[in-house]
Amino acid sequence: METTTENIKEEYLSDFAVLLKKMRLLKKLTRQQAGLLFDFSYKNIERLENGRGAISVEKFKEFQEKYGYSDSEIEDLRSGKIQASTDANSIRRKSGTKNRPDRRFCHRRITRECKVLKELRLLKNINQYEASKLCGLGINTIGFIENGRVALTDKKILHIVLTYGFSMEYFNQLLKVSPLRHEMVEECQKIIERMDENKLRIIMPMLQSMTK
Repeated sequence: METTTENIKEEYLSDFAVLLKKMRLLKKLTRQQAGLLFDFSYKNIERLENGRGAISVEKFKEFQEKYGYSDSEIEDLRSGKIQASTDANSIRRKSGTKNRPDRRFCHRRITRECKVLKELRLLKNINQYEASKLCGLGINTIGFIENGRVALTDKKILHIVLTYGFSMEYFNQLLKVSPLRHEMVEECQKIIERMDENKLRIIMPMLQSMTK
């Protein structure tokens, strides 16, 4: 009887470990980013996901709440109704930010991450100075980041994204979108600036009709 109980317990813990990894991957978080949410090392995340640490019901509930899953979603995830990969390559990007030094660049290096952070700021409808203040950064920091003057770390990206009120899942989705809305706006502005007066008079009513 004791052996049966131990087997059930091991199976249950293994189930928790698999679910922890699936929850994280569905949220498009690396272990480093997940560690920031729980304020402990990514190695602890790795240890728990690989079944090398005991996961109590209370601890699992903490992960569930932080990741933002309801009880019904957990059951759907467990039963397979919600499909989730357990392959970390499903969220790994070719140009990650893990090992980038946090320093000021002499020349601009506007990465895709910089552009997405700008897109999120514009969606929040705040300027760079307001964004810097909101994030608790130096007054020019967001401007430096968006203009590719500062190297980005996973920790800094996560902090900015969450402070803006968005999720890393949405951030990673936008990384795949090209062009972004603000890029299209900027390109349209360049085209309009090159038009002569006659063309502008033709196109202005068309643009005005589209905004109604």
